[in-house]
Amino acid sequence: MVIDCHAHLVPKSWFHPKSPRGIFNIEGLFEEQAQAGVDLTIFGNNWIRTPEGLKPLDIVTEFNEFAAEITARYPKRLLGLASSIAFGDDRVLKETERAVKDYGLKGIMVNSSVNGEYLDSPRALPFFELVAELDVPLFVHPPRVTIGAEKMETFRLPEMLGRPFDTTLSLARFILMGGLEKFPKLKIVCAHVGGALPMLPGRLDFGYELREDLSFGPWEPHVLTRPPSAYIQQLYFDTVCYHPPAIFCAIQTAGVNHVVFGSDSPPVPIPLKRAVDAVRALAIPEEDKTKILGGNAARLLSLSG
Repeated sequence: MVIDCHAHLVPKSWFHPKSPRGIFNIEGLFEEQAQAGVDLTIFGNNWIRTPEGLKPLDIVTEFNEFAAEITARYPKRLLGLASSIAFGDDRVLKETERAVKDYGLKGIMVNSSVNGEYLDSPRALPFFELVAELDVPLFVHPPRVTIGAEKMETFRLPEMLGRPFDTTLSLARFILMGGLEKFPKLKIVCAHVGGALPMLPGRLDFGYELREDLSFGPWEPHVLTRPPSAYIQQLYFDTVCYHPPAIFCAIQTAGVNHVVFGSDSPPVPIPLKRAVDAVRALAIPEEDKTKILGGNAARLLSLSG
């Protein structure tokens, strides 16, 4: 199977004239799947195209019902991820639990930050405890407003730079603050090849190595038992970049078993086949391409059986 782990569909009731048409067009996605040879598309709510005026709890509830309905209607073509908020209250956590346990959704999607609050926030602890208990993959996707937004007023820089680097910052903070030390079995899938994370193990490790040398600045709190690179290797990275060398960097950093195919289509109106071709163009064994294009995702989502 070829499994696309990164796409977005939303309820038609969320329609807005400025929204990309693809996020409402399931039949169009099926045509793209056929042309690209994609068997299954994993979709989630990235919180970028949500209706104004709705409360967050109403958004996650409505989306989870939609995801469950569409997954049940097209089980061989589509698989929805539960929508949640890492800093949500007990009602959001209960809705997330319901989406996984009662609706049968096989993973969860959250933003890397919400209004400048990142995943290392103490308020996210109950959420991560729930994810660890549910034992499902957690897909981390950047929000609409990201780090550096005040300097990204032109050329769609929030999309091209802001979002990958919001993911980079959030997960770096999460690792350094001991998130993966506390929850070692978390299966976190990072959008957009994890931003810059596959390129940073060496820099983070030399910071860790020099942590006692205060001339380079403080290193606190010191909560890690291993170098940061060891925790980066626990992460999974999707292939959304349209740049084979970036994918190859993720493979070399985390291992081929921790890279999964993704396209971001919809909403990105680039032919789905181009995203598949970016993986097929990699100078790696065909067996490894098969893992990236579907085998790794099937294992993560417990689809192998």
